[in-house]
Amino acid sequence: MSVALPRPPSAANPSPEAAERERDFTRDASHELRTPLTVIRVASDLIAHDDGLSPASRRSLARIQDAVAGMEAVIDALLFLARSEQAPLDVDDVVVREVVEREVDRVRPILRHKQLALHLEVEAEPVLHAPSRILQVMLGNLLSNAVRFTDAGGVVVRLKEGCVEVEDSGIGMDAATLARAFEPFYRGEGEQYVGSGLGLSIAHRLGQRCGWPVRLESTPGQGTRASILFGRINRD
Repeated sequence: MSVALPRPPSAANPSPEAAERERDFTRDASHELRTPLTVIRVASDLIAHDDGLSPASRRSLARIQDAVAGMEAVIDALLFLARSEQAPLDVDDVVVREVVEREVDRVRPILRHKQLALHLEVEAEPVLHAPSRILQVMLGNLLSNAVRFTDAGGVVVRLKEGCVEVEDSGIGMDAATLARAFEPFYRGEGEQYVGSGLGLSIAHRLGQRCGWPVRLESTPGQGTRASILFGRINRD
């Protein structure tokens, strides 16, 4: 596969005032989103106690609960990005395999719908001292991206000592698209694929804050490999 590390666009280095406005907006919007999500989560938890639910309804309810949990993790990640870079990080011990298996299970229904294969290869089981939910959001975004842009073949997730890789057999990216892949809202080729254009950008920014670079390798027509490279996190 050809390798290229996209360069951040000029907008990635805003003035201090613009950066502060962006953090304020992200923080306020995230708090506004949390309230309706809490209502959905509480309501779905109450419905789950109904013994009269059919198996089909219970499966649908489980998908709703998974989606809510995923969105709550995204909100936590956005609030994390909205904090000053000088602010101390709240860290926990994160068992990477548990995060990987949870995110793999989350996308399995989509893979079955598209008749794609999904393989998990575990070569190591690292434990990170890291902000909770950040790896979940990063990996979830990379997996969702891989599934969205793959129509045949499948996706392989590899857990290694120093990284986690998500490799697909999808449409791939040319050099021009790869160079802009981390830009917010950039969607490149294949506009028939639905998406916000924010998944890779959010994963990239979270990785920058945590010291976990996201590396992309891609070949048009053959697929893409996205890797999260684990690094150290300040414990101050």
